[in-house]
Amino acid sequence: MKKRFKTLRFQLLFRSLCILVLLLFFVGAMQYVFGKRLLYENRAVSIQSYINSTEPTIWKNIKRYKSNSDSPDKSDGAVRPAFIYPGVTIVFIDKKTKVRTVLSTDPYAGAPPTFKKSVYDEALEDTMALHYRMTKNEFGEEVLVVFQAINIDGKEAGVIQMSALTSPLKDVLLRQISIYSTLSLVALLLGLFTFLPVVRHTLKPLSQIVHMMGHINAGNLNKRLPVYRKQMEIDALAISFNHMLERIEISFKAEKEARERIRQFVSDASHELRTPLTSIHGFIEVLLRGAALQPEQRDRALNSMYEESKRATRLIEDLLFLAKIDRVPSFEMKRGDLDLLIREMEPQLSLLAKERKLQLLLEDHAEAVFDRDKMKQVILNVVYNAVQFTDEKTGAITISLQKDHDGVMLMIADNGTGIAPEHLPHLFDRFYRADPSRSRKYGGSGLGLAITKSIIDSHNGTIEVKSEIGRGTVFLIRLPAPE
Repeated sequence: MKKRFKTLRFQLLFRSLCILVLLLFFVGAMQYVFGKRLLYENRAVSIQSYINSTEPTIWKNIKRYKSNSDSPDKSDGAVRPAFIYPGVTIVFIDKKTKVRTVLSTDPYAGAPPTFKKSVYDEALEDTMALHYRMTKNEFGEEVLVVFQAINIDGKEAGVIQMSALTSPLKDVLLRQISIYSTLSLVALLLGLFTFLPVVRHTLKPLSQIVHMMGHINAGNLNKRLPVYRKQMEIDALAISFNHMLERIEISFKAEKEARERIRQFVSDASHELRTPLTSIHGFIEVLLRGAALQPEQRDRALNSMYEESKRATRLIEDLLFLAKIDRVPSFEMKRGDLDLLIREMEPQLSLLAKERKLQLLLEDHAEAVFDRDKMKQVILNVVYNAVQFTDEKTGAITISLQKDHDGVMLMIADNGTGIAPEHLPHLFDRFYRADPSRSRKYGGSGLGLAITKSIIDSHNGTIEVKSEIGRGTVFLIRLPAPE
């Protein structure tokens, strides 16, 4: 039962009914207030109309009759009045003498109430307006009192005060409120039994979403929630869930690929390190077996061990550099001209190219934001890769730099053997070699281009490769323009 009270369906139904009850109560209260006021004003207007429609001679005869009521033998033409307006108490207040004369008394209304002189003066001043008051009689019951100035013989004679109990009006008002309350209760019951299936039908897509989400797990993240395009909020929820599932699916795939890359990375790193260590171990065994006593074999073994140790050291340094970039890349980014940096590197690049033709086509003032040391490493890595795949006698390496609206573009081209199309997508993977025998010959570890791409990515730039077998390779590096 407690779980049912916590459901969205029950809360929507309960809160809607609460709002409906408050609205009905507010409407009922307003109906009572304005209905009461309207009933009282209508009764006051009715009494005022009765006073105004009564012939002035009747008021004169009533007054004369009351004046002679103590001396019935005196006859001056006065007659006993006969009122046709029941349930009222009538009092005449003379304008001059301010004497109150009770003309008619309702036995249920009690003695007529008394008011201040200002109340009567107000009625005399404005004879066309409606003047009435609410007060209590001697029994504590509420009475409605109407004041109306009258004329006798063409002269303003005084004020007629007519009072009546409001209990009949309250009875009418209470009957109306009772009818309204009964109809409101019936409406609430009808609303309860009508709104419940409507809410159930409206929330059906949400229930289906909950049902489907319960069947989605890490093994079937490819499922998507249906979008009905009928209910904006639930459709938005379904679309949000679908986007979240897409992101989770992508994250799972990325995590799976990352684990596979880590496994492959560890395997490749172990293999790369095992090769020089195995060579060093073998040469040490040779020396221990007696080669150390022969100068020629000893020198050859020591030189080979030295080269293998340098290779292992470079590999470890590259691995540490990649790990540092992946964790927290710390670059000293400064604004400068990339063409000046390349011109400074020309002697070093010429030494690396050896007998190969090196050509620089640099546009002046090619400004970008970069780390000088890291950008030097990028250029050296790419040129070193070009050196490996070009002939030492006929090879040509061209470094060109130009500006465009997005920043600067650095192009390093060679006329070497080229790279097969199946190798291009994996060229920047760690430990990947398009030609393992050539890399072994020149001591490459397969990390140079991976380091290059990591550096360019940290500069918010891009690097791509275009190559054809037998015609050469072109590396295109783009760096964004300074803000």
